[in-house]
Amino acid sequence: MMRSPVAALLPAIMRHLQAYADVASEDAREAADVIARRLLTLLIAAAAGFIALLMFCAWILMLAWDTPWRAWVAVGLALGFAIIAAALAIPALRHGGKPHAVFFSRVRAGLERDRDLLERTFSDNGRSHATNGGDVHATDRN
Repeated sequence: MMRSPVAALLPAIMRHLQAYADVASEDAREAADVIARRLLTLLIAAAAGFIALLMFCAWILMLAWDTPWRAWVAVGLALGFAIIAAALAIPALRHGGKPHAVFFSRVRAGLERDRDLLERTFSDNGRSHATNGGDVHATDRN
């Protein structure tokens, strides 16, 4: 019984896929660590900034309380916060752009290498060549 050429490569393909799974799990752990650190830093910064902002607004309202402009100060603060919120939210909510290069960079690099290797292997339009130290195709041995 004649074995298929793919059957001979099956153990190597399975080892290759296992290696990709290992690299992907490492990249996923690293990405989760990066995200967790950033979220914690953002949470602390947001809490501190919110408290500082409340204190600043209270100070401005206190200064304007006994003046005829106190209602305008409150409206101005609200309008200012609405503009700041929109200016921050619009770019963050836009879709598109390049995904973060930090995530799964090794998996992307490995897939790129494999794609290049496959393109070089199959770009000869059936011409024979030895790959990875292998033999020349049976049709060229004659």
